Amino acid sequence: MSRNLWKKLRSLETQINDLTYRPPPLPRDPAEFCRRILRIEPTDYQRRLLESQAKRIVLRWARQTGKTTALACRCITHSALNPDNTTLIVAPGLRQSMILGDRIRELLDRIPRRHQPIVGQRLRTIFRFRNGSTITVLPNSENQLRGFTAHLIVIDEAAFFHNDESIFHNILPPMLATTAGTLIVSSTPWGKNTVFYALNQDPDYEKHTATWRDAVREHRYSPEFTTQLQKVKESRPQVFTMEYEAQFTEEVDTWLTQDLLAKCCSHDAEYHGFNTEQNGRFYMGIDLAERVDYTAIAVIQRIGAHLHLVHMHRPRKGTTIASAIGYAKILNQRWTTIEAIYVDNTKHGDYIIQDMDHAGLPQTTGIHFTQNTKQEMAQILKQRMTEGTLSIPYDRDTLDELNTEKYELTKTGRITFSHPHGTHDDRFWALALAAYAAEKAHPPPSRPTAKTI
Repeated sequence: MSRNLWKKLRSLETQINDLTYRPPPLPRDPAEFCRRILRIEPTDYQRRLLESQAKRIVLRWARQTGKTTALACRCITHSALNPDNTTLIVAPGLRQSMILGDRIRELLDRIPRRHQPIVGQRLRTIFRFRNGSTITVLPNSENQLRGFTAHLIVIDEAAFFHNDESIFHNILPPMLATTAGTLIVSSTPWGKNTVFYALNQDPDYEKHTATWRDAVREHRYSPEFTTQLQKVKESRPQVFTMEYEAQFTEEVDTWLTQDLLAKCCSHDAEYHGFNTEQNGRFYMGIDLAERVDYTAIAVIQRIGAHLHLVHMHRPRKGTTIASAIGYAKILNQRWTTIEAIYVDNTKHGDYIIQDMDHAGLPQTTGIHFTQNTKQEMAQILKQRMTEGTLSIPYDRDTLDELNTEKYELTKTGRITFSHPHGTHDDRFWALALAAYAAEKAHPPPSRPTAKTI
């Protein structure tokens, strides 16, 4: 039998199965569906979300409370029990949306064999059910969202939407208007000048909150993890309040506010991989450390007047300076063209610049961290963000660290910077160095000579 004939027969068989398909009986109760079909025992707060009949829902759940699983279960149960329905999952970027999409895929794999036929096609960003329903995974892109008519929309990490007013006021309402569909909005409580904060005050939205105490009560946290939480509370109270108490908070002396950082998150901003070749105009910032702290390497790409954070690398603590230089050298070989590299040489002196020059990185400039240079770098970084000319990917580790940097105005009018005990600011200064390089080395010299500022 020829290969083409075999494919035609298989296609015909599929069409016949579609015509004769009769779905097995499914539990109509969402919690029971999760138990019997998805083999998940929901917690009390997960069950409340699954069974809610509200059309507008807002979620604030602590870390590791099972939010991703609950949202995935809600999407699957809705699609399986409601024929010809469209479910959309939207997050700040496709990478974040795919986290929920991957969880859906994992849960679909749990379905018992006799119920497996309820699911049809599984692609990377779309799941088709045999009853005509679909789940589509999308980034926060107005162009990609326009044109959809949806019955259920799940918004994840809504506080990090740089265009949140346009999305919530102009894009989403028409999508749900004709279906009287459901909107579920979830996020870390990040920033108070956001639509997500406003929705948490809106009486028309049903509120679902789960804190670390709920997770302990449901035995989701181990005793060891609960003990660690106390250390987080003592060393990073702001993070503890947001991430585990699920409350909005921000200290007044934060240099880069949560609202500002959220506005810089772009749906099409993604990191470039270390192993891929890239073309463009790149600027690198390196905050060096050994043993006590972390080294961080940030790379910014300039496209016209706009700057884009395209790479952030923080190797494990104790990584040698030679390894950091080697990392920068490989990037320099693979990416065309890294026009300037600004490196902190405060602790290590000019020999670092010489080592980088000998390694084939003559475009390196050493920056001695003084009060004046740190203030200038930090101000340039903040100014570019305020102008909207610097975009960053949705990366919670980086965003959290950028938000920890504190400032104080001295009696002489200078600004001093610090970070709370138990936190780090390596990514902050690496990014500030990269933005400083893009500012000072534009346009770049033809063949720079390594130097120190």
